[in-house]
Amino acid sequence: MLAAVRAPLQRRYRQWLARRMPASRQQRLTQQRIFILPTRYGLFFLLIAALLFLGGINYENNLIMALSFLMTSLFMIAILHTFRNLAGLLVRAGQLEPGHAGAEGALEILLHADDRHPHLSLWLRWPGGPVEEVSVLPGEEKSVWLRLPLKRRGRVHPGRLHIESRYPLGLLRAWSQLDMAHPALAWPRAAPSEFCPASGGDAEQGLQHTRLAGSDDFQGLRSYQPGDPPRMVDWKAYARGRGLHSKYFADPAEGWLWLDWAMMPGVDPETRLSRLTWWVLQLEQKNQRYGLRLPGAELPPGLGPEQQRQALDLLALYGEEVA
Repeated sequence: MLAAVRAPLQRRYRQWLARRMPASRQQRLTQQRIFILPTRYGLFFLLIAALLFLGGINYENNLIMALSFLMTSLFMIAILHTFRNLAGLLVRAGQLEPGHAGAEGALEILLHADDRHPHLSLWLRWPGGPVEEVSVLPGEEKSVWLRLPLKRRGRVHPGRLHIESRYPLGLLRAWSQLDMAHPALAWPRAAPSEFCPASGGDAEQGLQHTRLAGSDDFQGLRSYQPGDPPRMVDWKAYARGRGLHSKYFADPAEGWLWLDWAMMPGVDPETRLSRLTWWVLQLEQKNQRYGLRLPGAELPPGLGPEQQRQALDLLALYGEEVA
């Protein structure tokens, strides 16, 4: 019964938040984006102040009433300072750290304070994620990496970023919930496979330009051809008046492999992606040049951390629209 009542309320609350605070990769905390309520300690503090006030009236004790007024004044001042600790903070979405589905990834949040006042003891978290505490001094920009679980392959939307402050006295809780339009990326799980779904190898050995990253061996010079990258031109020889020549390289003896989606007929898509992920990691460890072919997408052969990152990203985003 309680769940049936709570679900519509939560849905309406999310719709209201979406209208009040739409998604954006950069947002400044203003009065419209900050909520503030007493904490349990704050409510207890107010209760004590009210009891003191009643006791002061009952016993006609001015000292007790003065203490009650002092506590109430302190509470009112705390409202201003707690709100001010969040107000004006600029929040930006930063980089992302991908991970495999079933593990964890991380998203970077950049916090920038203006030159007027600091923002101290801020608590940041994604829904269901761990809390990170940070303070930002005037004119400073802080980078905070927030980890989150990656439950499925592809883009993972972490939900609204929760920023909270109870500074300075803990009597009040000021918070904001921002949609940073900052999805994480989950690579497929790596599933071991004895059969390498690839073609090529020695048959693909040959000469090529170094636009295919890897450990190519320098073979010599050839006449410059229109379209050759400037970094391939032998500028030293040109400066000596020997004409314009381009360098060319040869692949190592093993050539390269094409990891191919079509090499696994009858296998469901997620299993194919998992096996291709495993072989991307294996070929990187073996320093074997490889390319990747998926339906509607292709990654040229290469080797190295950037090649691995591009291959895993391509596998993670398979079946999703390119943002």
